[in-house]
Amino acid sequence: MFSVIICSIDPNRLANVKAMYEAVFHGTDWELIHINDARSLAEGYNRGIARSKGDKLIFSHDDITVFSPDLPRRLEKHLSGFDIVGVAGTTLLQCAAWHLAGPPHIFGQVANPSEGGRLTVNIFGAPFPVIRNIQAIDGLFMATRRSVFPAISFDSTTFDGFHHYDLDFSYSAFRAGLKLAVVNDICVLHASGGNYDEVWQRYARKFQEKWFAGRPIQQPRLFRWAAADAANFQEALEIMTPSYWRQISEKQVG
Repeated sequence: MFSVIICSIDPNRLANVKAMYEAVFHGTDWELIHINDARSLAEGYNRGIARSKGDKLIFSHDDITVFSPDLPRRLEKHLSGFDIVGVAGTTLLQCAAWHLAGPPHIFGQVANPSEGGRLTVNIFGAPFPVIRNIQAIDGLFMATRRSVFPAISFDSTTFDGFHHYDLDFSYSAFRAGLKLAVVNDICVLHASGGNYDEVWQRYARKFQEKWFAGRPIQQPRLFRWAAADAANFQEALEIMTPSYWRQISEKQVG
């Protein structure tokens, strides 16, 4: 059974994301756990875990759309070999932002809305459908097995807001010896981008103090990863499912 845990105070966003998950999980045993009064994402997710019944848990933002086919089957396969999977992350976490590791350490694919109803597909790195040896994962979409709890949990004491809960959770799992992966064959549209304001900086300092005490905080910057323009979801799906993947054996990526 899948448990989708969402913290949301926006009725329209919640209705849209609920309808999306109802469609992608049609015919599959699943439940939606909605937390509408989370004091932080870490606190809300921990409460959602306690309420959930599934053996596979999804932590999802309320402004995403999964548009790749067969989400349940793909997650079943990925979670049979990994403890936590996501759609973007890094094999080398050096500071409080996963993307600051830069190429060749960042991986994943995420679509964002563009002008005129079009989409921009950001390709951080997608040489294979599955990228092993990930150290930290972006929190827009994460899935895990219930068996990882209570060995790890979301740190709601340190991260009592809405930033860095995801890096802390996934990096804690990595440090605990769990197996993480970025799964490029799960295609997601994220309606919002990053905001590196003063609040983000404050939680970045908390993260830095917890994991990298003594290291200076790097200033957020964007590397020139690949980006492609798409007219619609179908075209974005074609971009995010390159033909050369069909030539890659299961031995290489499983």
